[in-house]
Amino acid sequence: MSIVEIGAETETPPNSAGAFDNDWWTLVACSIGLVFSIATVTIYSFGIFIRPLAKDFGWTRGQTSAAIAVGQYALALSAPVWGLLVDRFGPRKIVVPSAVALAAALASLSLLTPHLWHLYIAYALLPIVGGGSSAVGYAAVLVRRFDRRLGFALGVTLMGVGLGATIIPSLAQSLVTSLGWRHAYLVLGGITLLISLPASLVATRNARGPSTHRSARNLGSVLPFLRTRAFVLTSSALVLLAIANLGTLSHLVPMMIDRGFTPAGAARVAGFAGLSAIASRSVIGLLLDRTHAPRLLGCIAMIAALALLLLVYGNGNFFTYAAVILLGTVIGAEVDFVAYLVRRYFGAASFGRLYGIAFSLYVIGSGTGPLLLGLSFDHFHGYKPGLLSFVGVALAAGAITFLMPRYESPHGAIKAT
Repeated sequence: MSIVEIGAETETPPNSAGAFDNDWWTLVACSIGLVFSIATVTIYSFGIFIRPLAKDFGWTRGQTSAAIAVGQYALALSAPVWGLLVDRFGPRKIVVPSAVALAAALASLSLLTPHLWHLYIAYALLPIVGGGSSAVGYAAVLVRRFDRRLGFALGVTLMGVGLGATIIPSLAQSLVTSLGWRHAYLVLGGITLLISLPASLVATRNARGPSTHRSARNLGSVLPFLRTRAFVLTSSALVLLAIANLGTLSHLVPMMIDRGFTPAGAARVAGFAGLSAIASRSVIGLLLDRTHAPRLLGCIAMIAALALLLLVYGNGNFFTYAAVILLGTVIGAEVDFVAYLVRRYFGAASFGRLYGIAFSLYVIGSGTGPLLLGLSFDHFHGYKPGLLSFVGVALAAGAITFLMPRYESPHGAIKAT
């Protein structure tokens, strides 16, 4: 295969002189938009709804957790399409209507019936209609507005995921306790609309148009890069890390209730993961701009493995909180690294398409993890075997990072042969 470079496509590059790199209003708006994005309102609220849904409809935790897997697989299938649409039409025409659709779909969960297929279809529709306002859309905004400070911009923006992980469990628990789970979904959808719509409008105001010529805006133009060592290893490591981390986080609330916490107390414990994520995001972003990203990703994988070991073998609240805080350090880091490595390895012109594909693989992992842990609970009547298997998964992710190649320069794209 002849040498090609995605960066050779015509694109609208960020201003290396720093004018775009100081677009902080865009950064803040992207961060706020991610607080109530598809990942936060599904993954981080789901643990609150597992027990009420199981109680009302007689579902097991494995059956209920399968809804997250269905939703994440639907996001995996739709993410490349969302990336293609962002490249073709620009972020504004995709992110804004998608944010509105997500809020409506979330509110519609208040109409769930006792049929499992209804739950699965509802969770499948969430990313299909709302996936454009996920990290796929907001990351496409950032790569247009930031270059030399891209890692820092991604880190600060992903604080929105940490903030969502902090407030959504407690918010959802309060709503369920005071209003019941049906009205909780309805109100959660309304809050999502009130916050996401203005945030998406501000975030995309300076990132309106397409990034490439029409002839290059198709998924086929990036197929050669899917076979590169960089893409295969990056995707593999991130899928494994997503299985271990998000699989655990989605069950954190019922896990804490099983350990004797009240529902409100379990939600507060889960909130510590979000606070940790907020504290760590900017630090990881700064490190991304100053170190070789795969090595940093390996360290993140080791932190995840340590957190899981503490959850299994730690006795007492101190070790529980320590484990949750360490898990919070990993929250959103996977999305940071997906966006950063795709940009550094392959350039910005086809970012939406390549990021959409890489992100779809990542969410396959984030959907598989909750399902596996739920099935483990049903089969072994506890979380310990599943958590121990996740330790091995996290260690495998860390090992893969040492096989990943270097990118040519901090601001360059590698070539595919």
